[in-house]
Amino acid sequence: MMTAINKIVRTGTGHVDEITENSITAVNRFSLVAFGLVSIFGILFFALTRETQVLIAAFAEAVAFVGMIWLNRAGKHLAAAYGTILTFNASLIYYSGILAAIVEVHLAFIFLFGASLLFFQQDKHRIISIAITALTVLVCEYNHSYPFIDPLLKTTGEQLLLRWVARPGIIILDVLVIWIYKQQNEAALGKLRHRTRELEAANISKNFFIRVTNHELKGPLNAIHEISQTMMLNDDVEDNPSLKPLAEDLYTASNTAMQEVTNVLDMSRIEAGSINQIDNAPLHIRQFLVNLAKVHQYTANRKAVSIVTEFQEKLPATIISDKAKLARITGNLLVNAIKFTAHKSRVTLRAYVKEDRLYIAVKDQGKGIAPEKLSTIFDPFETEKNSLIEGTGLGLFITKHFVTLLGGQIAVHSTKDGTTFTVQLPLKTAQEAPPPGPQPAPASIDYTGKRILICEDNQMSQLYLAKFLEKKGCTTFLADDGAAGLELAQKELPDLVIVDSHMPVMSGKATIEHIRQHPRLRHLPVIVISGDAYTGESEELLMAGANEYLTKPVNFKTLHEAMRKYLASPAAVHASNKAIRPPAQTI
Repeated sequence: MMTAINKIVRTGTGHVDEITENSITAVNRFSLVAFGLVSIFGILFFALTRETQVLIAAFAEAVAFVGMIWLNRAGKHLAAAYGTILTFNASLIYYSGILAAIVEVHLAFIFLFGASLLFFQQDKHRIISIAITALTVLVCEYNHSYPFIDPLLKTTGEQLLLRWVARPGIIILDVLVIWIYKQQNEAALGKLRHRTRELEAANISKNFFIRVTNHELKGPLNAIHEISQTMMLNDDVEDNPSLKPLAEDLYTASNTAMQEVTNVLDMSRIEAGSINQIDNAPLHIRQFLVNLAKVHQYTANRKAVSIVTEFQEKLPATIISDKAKLARITGNLLVNAIKFTAHKSRVTLRAYVKEDRLYIAVKDQGKGIAPEKLSTIFDPFETEKNSLIEGTGLGLFITKHFVTLLGGQIAVHSTKDGTTFTVQLPLKTAQEAPPPGPQPAPASIDYTGKRILICEDNQMSQLYLAKFLEKKGCTTFLADDGAAGLELAQKELPDLVIVDSHMPVMSGKATIEHIRQHPRLRHLPVIVISGDAYTGESEELLMAGANEYLTKPVNFKTLHEAMRKYLASPAAVHASNKAIRPPAQTI
């Protein structure tokens, strides 16, 4: 029985989309229910009135509703929908007249209004259907006041009896409208939830793939970056006019590739909401920006571009901000400025204070940005092609996201003479401390004989870290994981340990903890190198006992400065079983 009914309800739904299928099944349901109601109440009314016209009208209406199902089977779905609406309205006028009842008209209007929304998907057809229903109500109202259809029931008692008999039929149709709406909404909600789960699973898989892929890419890219640095430090390359530009190009390209890989990873972290934590700390703003400018000057040199820093006199010495995110913001703007500024020009990095706000502006001397592109400049994947430093178009999007996280705003102003990006942040000052002033050039340090243990599972990174250190006169010991590194450390007693944070067998954190617990090794200075910058890993490793935290790709100049702290200081020289741990910090 239910199979037959379901088959009738789904008549004409083959080869149609889901929305059209819902409309067809709604028409079929109402036609089927109306056929049953008309058959039952038509016979009942005939039994009470003994009027043949009642039986004829009921028969004609029943045939009409069967015809609507046939129209759907024939693929004439719009005709079936309009036919059903017109049949209901005609029946309403007829029965309202012969029963002399107006109350059921109002109940039927609610049902026909809902049916109009179910039967039709286009607004114009819905409006026409509702207009037909409204006209029907007006006709019934007019017939009630000025009868033009003679009622069959003359007495009030007869009218009341049949009115209560007819009323359940209208209520059944009203309930059917509500039930179908509820069924369709629950089905849509279920599909939405299922789709949401699928999208969440896909997003998790995508982010996992991006993290794994980025980790795999960073290994060889780090090695290429270190190779380029090694080449630039090589005297033969420095003195060879044909090799030096190639080494600089390799350095620029590898540095850019690393930034783009980091941007893609940041994008996935933004989508996952795992990069939104703010880690505020005191920061010497002048020295911080000067150091950033020096880092990016290597890339700028390839275009003979100079990076100039300008600081307002009343700029505080120390501010409170998230150092990592502020570095990414400023770094991305410098990369963008270097990319588009003219050859042999200047990029200006300026910091100033205005009305309790900190402003950092980066200005280039390029040809400017077309006005029509300014509105989309911060959208993801918006980029321009530019030789060696073409990017993915994520840098400015990520920059704006970080600026917003820090409670600020970013604006761009562009003319034919250049473009200026201005970041505006809340100014939070720390207790004034003497900023690190100009220091005399440090004396050259002889690392000859210094013993350095390198715990790194990437063979290429091992090789070029060792080459750099050996060029400085160090003796190096190599281990592929933390466990092997501990064995070497106990055997060779190095002066300094360099540890990768992610290694097989024993992680960087576990390696550091074992070193700090070992009576003969706990005094050793430990420098961590890692590809993670926003996972809270730096704090975790520094708390575990690391002295310095460097991010990949390792900048040899930064590594050299870190080594200077511990290998040039008497406190860092071997002392028998005496734990010496200089203050931990992140670089």
